[in-house]
Amino acid sequence: MLLKLVEGEQVIVRTRAHHRALVSVVVNLLVTIALVSFLLGYVSRDTQPTFVQQYSHIFVFIIWALGLLSLVFGTLKPAWGWLNRHTYLTTERIVQKNMIGAGHATVIPLALLAQTEVRQAKLQQMSGAGTVALVHGAFGQHQRTRLRDMPDAERFNNLIAQELSSHRRRAQAQQAAHARGAGPGSGQPVQPGPDPWRGDVAGSSFGGGYGAY
Repeated sequence: MLLKLVEGEQVIVRTRAHHRALVSVVVNLLVTIALVSFLLGYVSRDTQPTFVQQYSHIFVFIIWALGLLSLVFGTLKPAWGWLNRHTYLTTERIVQKNMIGAGHATVIPLALLAQTEVRQAKLQQMSGAGTVALVHGAFGQHQRTRLRDMPDAERFNNLIAQELSSHRRRAQAQQAAHARGAGPGSGQPVQPGPDPWRGDVAGSSFGGGYGAY
C-alpha cells in the first residue's frame, strides 16, 4: 500500500535498504544449491552400503525438504522483505513500512525527532551504506530507532537534518502567527503554542551536519 500523505505533506526521499543486505541471501542460495546437489549425488551412488541404497528415497526426501526450507527462510523470505520494505522521508515524518501486507510500520514525526546519527561498519563504508540511528520522543521520554543498511547513509542523514530544520522553522512561524492573531487588540486571549523544541536531547547533533545538496 502506498504511503498516505496528510494535507500539505510531501515526500522528499523514498528508498529501501542497500542491496548489500542481499549478500547473505545470495550466499545462502549458492550454499544450499551446492550442498543439496552434493548430498543427492552422494546418497545415489551405487557404491553406497545396502542400508543406504534401501532407504535412499527417504534420504532424498529429507535432503529436498531441508533444502527447500533453507531456500524459503534463508533466501526467499529475506529477499521479499528487502523488496517490500520502503523507507520514506517526508516534510512531516520518517516512515518505514511494507508496500504489501500488514507488517509493522515505523512512524517518527519530525516534531518528536531529537537526534540522528550515522553508524557504519567497515564493510558498510565501502558501499556508502550505514545504519541511521534516530532518537525521538517528548517530555523527557526518548527511544532509539535504527534504520539499518540505508543507502548513501551520510546524505540521507543530511536530508533528515535539513527537513527537521525546515519543520522547526515552520512551527516557529505558525506559533508566531498564532500569537499575533491572539495578541492584544484581537479580542482573544493569548494561548501558549506548542514548543517546537520540546523533546530535544541536550547537546544533540547531526552526524552529517546541514550540508546542502
